[in-house]
Amino acid sequence: MSFVIRKMCPQDARTFLEVHHAAVREVAAKDYSAEVVDAWAPLPINERHVAGVLTNPDDEYRLVAEIEGRVVGVGALVAKNHELRACYVAPQAGRRGVGSALLREIEREALQRGLKFLEAESSLTAEPFYAAHGYFVLERGEHSLHNGERMPCVKMRKHLVSPRASTSKARG
Repeated sequence: MSFVIRKMCPQDARTFLEVHHAAVREVAAKDYSAEVVDAWAPLPINERHVAGVLTNPDDEYRLVAEIEGRVVGVGALVAKNHELRACYVAPQAGRRGVGSALLREIEREALQRGLKFLEAESSLTAEPFYAAHGYFVLERGEHSLHNGERMPCVKMRKHLVSPRASTSKARG
C-alpha cells in the first residue's frame, strides 16, 4: 500500500480532526473512560473546532498522510517545545506503516530545525508504538485536556540522530 506524506493545507483542518477523532474513539477508547474520550475528541466536530485548528496558536508543523487522495493519518510537531504533539492514524489504515512514516517525517523536520530530541505526552494506547520507534519513558503522569479533564499519559523522549551521524558511527 503506497501513501503520500505532505504538509497539511488549511482545507485539511476538518479532516485532521476527523482522523484524530476516529483514532481516539475507535482505538484509544479501550484504554480510557468515556469522560476522557469525550473531552479528548468532542463530538460533533463543528466550525469552532475547525477554526481552532486553523488558528494554530502553537505554530504546529502539521502533516497528513494520504492513501489514494484520502487523508488517513495526521501528525504535528511543536519545534519550540521539542514536542511531538500528534501522530494519529485512521483505524482503517492502521498497521500499514502510515504512523511510522508520519513519525519519521516529523523527526526529519525536527532534525532539520536543529532539535536534538523530541518529547511526547503519549497516550497509554500509543506507548508501545513510540517505544518501538526508540522513545523511552521519562515518567507516567497526566495530561490536562482543553476542558480540564485529566487523562493518564506517558511522558516519553527520543534523542534524535541525523542520518549522516548514524552512518558515520556505523562505519567506525
